[in-house]
Amino acid sequence: MDYKVELLVFITLLIGSFALPTPEDDLSRFFDHTDDANARIIGGTEVAAGGHPHMAALFAGIHGKIFICGGSLVTKRTVLTAAICVNIIYSNSIIPSARVAVGSNRWDRGTEYTLLRNVSHPDFEIYKRKNDISVLITSTDVVLSSLVQPVALTYDFVGGGVPAIVAGWGSTTLNWPNPPSDILMELSTTTIGRKECVARVLKGAFNWENGQYNDPRIEVCTLHSKSGICYDDVGGALLRADNGQQFGIVSWGFSCAFGYPDVYVRISAYESWLKSVIV
Repeated sequence: MDYKVELLVFITLLIGSFALPTPEDDLSRFFDHTDDANARIIGGTEVAAGGHPHMAALFAGIHGKIFICGGSLVTKRTVLTAAICVNIIYSNSIIPSARVAVGSNRWDRGTEYTLLRNVSHPDFEIYKRKNDISVLITSTDVVLSSLVQPVALTYDFVGGGVPAIVAGWGSTTLNWPNPPSDILMELSTTTIGRKECVARVLKGAFNWENGQYNDPRIEVCTLHSKSGICYDDVGGALLRADNGQQFGIVSWGFSCAFGYPDVYVRISAYESWLKSVIV
């Protein structure tokens, strides 16, 4: 069954009722079909309210809501996410019905904010999935509270063997249409070194025949033998377990928890660009 085609057909059928444009691509292309009946942050645990106060949900729709991606609040006006999340909405532009929600462990229950604009990295390559980084600027200041707090970014280079935490609303079932998890999930994982990641990704690319490769200068990898991220987790934050600082953005992987690395945007590679676009 062609998972990508199914997803495109489903979203197309929803256009009339949800007022969404036809997407140019979808995230499942970068997280191939999995046979795991609990496809999500596999092996993760539910997050209590306020557990990740930086987490934001990006969604769209006028008469209903369609979840698109995760993101992280980094200032009162800026949400950091993956560029693919904006590209699949409509030609790398924000549409009027797109919003972000913060302050809840449920993606559809938080306080909603409209978006003024987005800024995706100028060198973003959708099919190679490189420079997969974007910022969303809210129309008004996000109100901070115990449930809503920006996350600190670290521009330090993070190597292998570093304990990390990732959170997201990844899919919880393979029953079509694969809805996102209602509750935010988190996973403890560990980064792997550059050489190991390159080798493992090459093996994954060969086995899955999708031609993806890892560039350790701009990407960082984690690996857990029986756990991992899935496509609805894209855009979420990868945090250092020791201090909670964000050093990665969920980008792509080979299926979901199939023993291959999960690949993230390496924030340290984009320090100058981020400082020029964050509001």
